[in-house]
Amino acid sequence: MKHTKNSTTWRILAILMVFGTFVSCTKNFEKINTPWTGSPTASPQQLYTGFLNNLFTTYGDQATMNGWWYPISQQGIVYTRGDYSYNGGPESEWSNFYHNLSNYNKMMDIISARPDSATFTNLKAMMKVLRAYQAIKLSNFYGDMPYFKAGLAYSGNSIDYKVAYDKQQAIYVACLNDLAWAINHFSASDGSQVSLGSADLLLQNNIPQWIKFANSFRLRVALTMYDKDQADATPHIADALNKPLLTDYSTDNVGFYPSNIPNLDLGGREFSFGQEARLRMGTTMWKLMSSNNNLDGSGIFDLRCKIFFEPNNAGQWNPFPQNPTSSSITDGGDPYNKGIRDKDWANKNGNGTPPTVNNYANFNYYWGRDKNIPELFMTAAEVHFLKAEVYIRGIAGVGMNPSTAQTEYNAGIAASLNFWTQQAMNSLVWVVNKPTSLPSSTDITTYQQNSAVRFDSSNPSNALTQIYAQEWIDLFRQPWEAWTLMRRTGGKTPMETSNSSYYTQTYGSYQRVQYPSSEQAYNLDNWKAATGGGDLMSTKLWITK
Repeated sequence: MKHTKNSTTWRILAILMVFGTFVSCTKNFEKINTPWTGSPTASPQQLYTGFLNNLFTTYGDQATMNGWWYPISQQGIVYTRGDYSYNGGPESEWSNFYHNLSNYNKMMDIISARPDSATFTNLKAMMKVLRAYQAIKLSNFYGDMPYFKAGLAYSGNSIDYKVAYDKQQAIYVACLNDLAWAINHFSASDGSQVSLGSADLLLQNNIPQWIKFANSFRLRVALTMYDKDQADATPHIADALNKPLLTDYSTDNVGFYPSNIPNLDLGGREFSFGQEARLRMGTTMWKLMSSNNNLDGSGIFDLRCKIFFEPNNAGQWNPFPQNPTSSSITDGGDPYNKGIRDKDWANKNGNGTPPTVNNYANFNYYWGRDKNIPELFMTAAEVHFLKAEVYIRGIAGVGMNPSTAQTEYNAGIAASLNFWTQQAMNSLVWVVNKPTSLPSSTDITTYQQNSAVRFDSSNPSNALTQIYAQEWIDLFRQPWEAWTLMRRTGGKTPMETSNSSYYTQTYGSYQRVQYPSSEQAYNLDNWKAATGGGDLMSTKLWITK
């Protein structure tokens, strides 16, 4: 069903823009955490829509992806350090989360006070899932953070203005319990439940899909913490495997789809590649996708390579060294300039005087240009890889089962190849080298049986490395999740081995993000208690192996 800006969805968004001063909790814990003295008139539905509005990837996130998260995760490389702040994206995530935490708490108060509160159970479950999703994402940037007593300043109690930091482990456990509650309380058959309909911009009030998403995310969270807290993670992993999960590449990928949100402008996407034009395909990814270094691309065997990336200005597949041996290895050009590329796709030099040559392979221009490509939370492919990990490790009481692990591994590969090809096919602006059909079953089998990909069921350690590699590739547009995977596995994701000292010196110290400066200004005592006054980026998170 199509909607216009005058639809119910967009009226609610407009209301939330005005209502923002009421629901906001923090950009800092004193300046924003001041008592609300007006009339609370927002409905739970409006608060929900406002919550979603603070989940979109920001311009700062996109810029940070470009300059930092891709090189840190080694999914890409920049030929020179960018100008964007490493902390810039996560700082906006921090602010948005605490705005949302206030939304969440206020919504629960409103629902509890209603005589028909039981009809809002599905909505409460949705909110628990989204709060857990955003809290885990933020905690994976920062580690410990205010959580259990945060977002309550609207109560007017001064004790709620400055909030102590909670341990990452406690936050993880609480989020897992919230996800379990949601999964067990969602009801698709209770006709009395309040329905958000199309105003649910994420899953359109599809309760079975909500259950799949909640359960799949629970599996990701439990596996992320498993090596640090097996006692709490194990029962959630075991239970998740027995409940519905995201498994279908065509229907089970969760995120913000512009096709479901008419007139949505994801303009910030262009920041993820193009604002500084420095991002390039690196040798780490290239070695996983090509059997040789032939510049004509004749060694490429991964079907996603020509979807994720594109050749240089001369039409050559020349990867930039992930760990360059000299500062003189550099590049130029402007391969992400839409003013040039839309008119002349082959022109990647830009407007330099004299024009500079684009010597190294780029990220595919269209991933930054196309605003119709979804902002992903989870894919079905990732879930298959998570399940493969469980079975090859034999954790959560399932017993080691290489055969089942291989089945899930191959299913993940098939889902990933199909999903990413489908996104390119669905693109509204993709013109040059746009795929016209999904991979055939033969194409998929050929890739799965490639010597560099074929599952090593006889060697669980090698097989686990293969699973992580394919999951890492599938997280192509979620480099912050690839970074988390790298940290929680102890660096078992793909890494360039040559000149590894470059990576150690340049990116190795980035284990976390520093807290926003507003925390020192407005929550100083609690910040000191959490950091010891240091707040070092080199401090490893609790989840880090």
